Amino acid sequence: MPSERQNPFNTCTRASFGGVHLLHALRFRDYRLFWAGLTVSQVGSWMQIFALGILVVQLAERDGNIALAPFYLGLTGLARAVPGLALTLIAGAVADRADRRRLLLITQGIMSVNASLIALATLAGVVNLFDVMLAAAIQSAAFAFDAPGRHTLLPRLVPPSVISSAIGLQSAAFNSAQVIGPLLAGALYFPLGIAGLLIINAASFIVILVALVLMKPVPPTSAPTHSILGSIGAGLGYLKGHSSAKWLLALTATALFATGSFSGMLPAVAGDQMYRGFNWLSLLLSATGLGALTGSFALMRFGESRHIGWLYAGATIFNGLAIAFFALSLQPSFALLTAFAAGFGGTMMGGLANSMLQGVIAEEYRGRIMSLFSFQFVALTPAGQMVLGAVGAPLGIHAALIAAGAVSFVVGLFGIVRVHEIRNWYAVHTRAPRTQIEAASLTGNITLGEASALQ
Repeated sequence: MPSERQNPFNTCTRASFGGVHLLHALRFRDYRLFWAGLTVSQVGSWMQIFALGILVVQLAERDGNIALAPFYLGLTGLARAVPGLALTLIAGAVADRADRRRLLLITQGIMSVNASLIALATLAGVVNLFDVMLAAAIQSAAFAFDAPGRHTLLPRLVPPSVISSAIGLQSAAFNSAQVIGPLLAGALYFPLGIAGLLIINAASFIVILVALVLMKPVPPTSAPTHSILGSIGAGLGYLKGHSSAKWLLALTATALFATGSFSGMLPAVAGDQMYRGFNWLSLLLSATGLGALTGSFALMRFGESRHIGWLYAGATIFNGLAIAFFALSLQPSFALLTAFAAGFGGTMMGGLANSMLQGVIAEEYRGRIMSLFSFQFVALTPAGQMVLGAVGAPLGIHAALIAAGAVSFVVGLFGIVRVHEIRNWYAVHTRAPRTQIEAASLTGNITLGEASALQ
């Protein structure tokens, strides 16, 4: 019998969760490279979120009307929505047939150049709203291909017995960056300014690009049998006969359209105000990120609950209530608490939806169906940001957030009362392997980690 040293694919130890040690995936070289690159890049991305949020508010003020800040933030959401609408479905088919490492080299390279150009324009003092919108559109187009490529890459970097560790570590990287990035940006904002923060983000891409160059190629496992359009049609045909997946995607899409841009609208709430010596926007973003990080650990515990459908609907309701109470808050301490709750609820909602969907779709359609899931973040969430901005400009950002929270509350309640596929999800879908459900439950970071990193 081979020893553990001779066969690293059999080194799984009983610890932490699901029988797999949380750090076990770091034994594998290519995963270590990938994880380290993503971690550094995500911290930079959250510094950019902070910087661009303040920049857009300053552009509205420069144009003579600070009340336009929600509308300007909405326009950047619209700029992100258009490429997402056009490219996400195609991206899923491309991810199913491309070398995943090469695909990510291209997408990360594009995002690196894009970040460098917006940083240089800001440093030169010539940046305007159109520049920000153009950068947002390019980022969204690249992310449309990056997300399905990254999600389908992980199972190729580690053996099946360790996939839960791999996704758990990725979740921790995304959600920890959501706490560390804004705090670091808030501390460096005054000495370095907006341009300095954007330069740091552009430099952070070097780490992930070097990591991808050092990794081995990851070619597709099978040759394509359809054209890209034919592959998309086959994926939609598969979904058409899957009523439970359709309901799950529809409910999640509606809730995310209303509440998915919560982090993206926080600059309109905070501006560049200070609270007890700290930048207020930095604190709000970090509180939301801490909630998301807490939610990712909760997903490790509840990702394969017998009542996962009820938990999903409950998380959707909780997310809506948290955002509504945030908009109604008058005390800074209560605002931080409700921002934390919104981060927690959003991550739970998106993570449970991801877990439920991953557990029931066939492997040959995974890239295409998960591209529909990514579509909700790449296209529908920024489109919702445009609507919130349009409502927030005349009525106030707080009124817009209350309405958004109400929509999420109704969606969750509808899922419990009217949609038996959601209510009885575990009773209907019991064939997915434990490891698959467990691993999928940890990928909720897309709600507030990946999607928000576009903003």
